[in-house]
Amino acid sequence: MSPPAPVASPEVLALGYARCAAITRQHGTTYYWGARLLPAASRRHVHAVYTLARLADDIVDLAGPDPGRDTAAALDAFEQSFWDALAAGGSADPIMAAVVTTVRECGIEEECFSRFFGAMRTDLTRRTYESWGDLLRYMDGSAAVIGEMMLPVLRPGTDAVAPARSLGLAFQLTNFLRDVGEDLDRGRVYVPQEDIRRFGADPQQRRVTPEWRALMAFEIERNRRLYREADDGIPALPGASRRCVATARVLYARILERIEAADYDVFGSRARVPTPLKAALAVRMVASREPMRLVRADRAARQPSNGAWVSDDPVVLLDEAGAPVGEARKSAIHHDDTPLHLAFSCYVMDPEGRLLVTTRATSKPSFPGVVTNTVCGHPLPGEDLAVAVRRRARSELGVDLRDLRLVLPGFGYRAVMNGVVEHERCPVFVAWVDDASISPDPEEVDGAEWVPWTDFSADVLEGARTVSPWCAEQVPMLAVLGPDPRSWPAGPRTALPPAAALGPDAEAA
Repeated sequence: MSPPAPVASPEVLALGYARCAAITRQHGTTYYWGARLLPAASRRHVHAVYTLARLADDIVDLAGPDPGRDTAAALDAFEQSFWDALAAGGSADPIMAAVVTTVRECGIEEECFSRFFGAMRTDLTRRTYESWGDLLRYMDGSAAVIGEMMLPVLRPGTDAVAPARSLGLAFQLTNFLRDVGEDLDRGRVYVPQEDIRRFGADPQQRRVTPEWRALMAFEIERNRRLYREADDGIPALPGASRRCVATARVLYARILERIEAADYDVFGSRARVPTPLKAALAVRMVASREPMRLVRADRAARQPSNGAWVSDDPVVLLDEAGAPVGEARKSAIHHDDTPLHLAFSCYVMDPEGRLLVTTRATSKPSFPGVVTNTVCGHPLPGEDLAVAVRRRARSELGVDLRDLRLVLPGFGYRAVMNGVVEHERCPVFVAWVDDASISPDPEEVDGAEWVPWTDFSADVLEGARTVSPWCAEQVPMLAVLGPDPRSWPAGPRTALPPAAALGPDAEAA
């Protein structure tokens, strides 16, 4: 059933859309220049969605660091005016009439607006966010949902919800990084507190220090990763929409380059892309046969070059139940928000009951220089776990394993170091070698030593030895199995993640 005709007259609607266009041009120039590449009928919808978000945001932001009851009441009244106009199909207020006409004509889901206003209300009371996960939960309603609202306007040919959400997140994180100084004036800090502590930075000083530069470089790379995730959805858009989104995407990402060019000083002035450059990019997008060429040439589209993977094999991506949902290169998924994927861990013993303890190479992008159990890695898509463990032990340490036994089939963990996350379902094995001779690969291992298992486990349990986060979690579980690894019972195959294959080449129950 088609929606009923709007209550507002054509004159009121025309005035409302004109005011939305003016507000977008004044405050959201990147959106404005991107939307210029759309047909007029679609362009007005972009202006309307932007204006609703802008007006709600202004109610909170213009109140300063202490919004108070009057601000809360104003936001409540504004939200209620939206719901009333939506229920009536129009409004005497030209802007609200335009907004609800867009919502009804495009079929934007109403729950998007519930999430959006909920996030705006959060800004009335919350000043900081402890973790990236906390900030993401806030941005679901303040940013990702804006991408979802735009989808019915842009009409992609396939499901593009995830890339649209990533683009909304990328845009808002760019705003947060650009506006650190302004947000401090409002009493808010949107950079996660755990990141601020990790780098030893202090935004309250409003000074560019080495610690502040390191923090901002980390957040900018996180931001660019979101842009790369969003890029996957742009080719699914029809021609005009593709040019619109590609233009906004490139222009917004260039704000990050302006921040870098200012030596990460976001306290004294606002990083901006000049209007002539915005207009020039819009012209290039119109003239380009394929806008994605300009997107792929953008700096944010490039994978970071910090740290080199010795091998960049594909890994198996998992859902929360451990079932496979795809595959991706190691270098592409290991970042600040690494998705769950399949791995393995192995404790290699010699005939004297000593464990081979290794120190990861300091050149590794993930957990460099960490002392850990013998060998860890990822099975290739379709590769048997036992084959993968033996392959990795041979290439990394030059050892051939015998009597490989599955002992902790259901182990999994999430850990972070220097901003890089490991997030794995990681079945644990124990294995033996016939002698203690090893030949470590220096690109993988900085050092290796044989340590009696009883000494190693006791040191880890007592906190006397610092080891990798996964090893620190595994050792107490292994200790429960008994003091002698030779007596550890084999774990059940049925407890393995559904994505894991394990043939007869390893002992398992």
